Amino acid sequence: MAILARRDHSRAELKSKLLGKGFDSPDADIAMDYCESMGYLDDERFAGLLMRSHIAKGHGPARIKQAFIQKGVPREIMSSVIDGSDCDWYELAKEKACRKYGEPEKLEHKEKARRIRYLIGQGFSYDQVAYALDYDPYVDD
Repeated sequence: MAILARRDHSRAELKSKLLGKGFDSPDADIAMDYCESMGYLDDERFAGLLMRSHIAKGHGPARIKQAFIQKGVPREIMSSVIDGSDCDWYELAKEKACRKYGEPEKLEHKEKARRIRYLIGQGFSYDQVAYALDYDPYVDD
């Protein structure tokens, strides 16, 4: 209970912490089942909070999926939370690019490649990056 009092955790994260503190796996499962039944432990709620946190940081869907995997969120919950999101990933990518680099402008190839790598690393797709940097990836400059 003390672990969950500080912040929400995924079921996998909590199990890992309990095993690290010396609990047996069956005992940890019983404790987690109890916490779920009482509403203290909820993977969907945790995933929603984690996603909102990453969106606030300007992270794209690929980076958010990676965070879900690291925290042990089940894939079906991961998919439903991301698909159910009302976030416009294209606009989020554009906001992230504008915060970092200012308004889109005509860039030389090397600088454009650097910006593309940055946004891809933030979890955005190539289409989202093209929209954010206001260029057509299928046309050579």
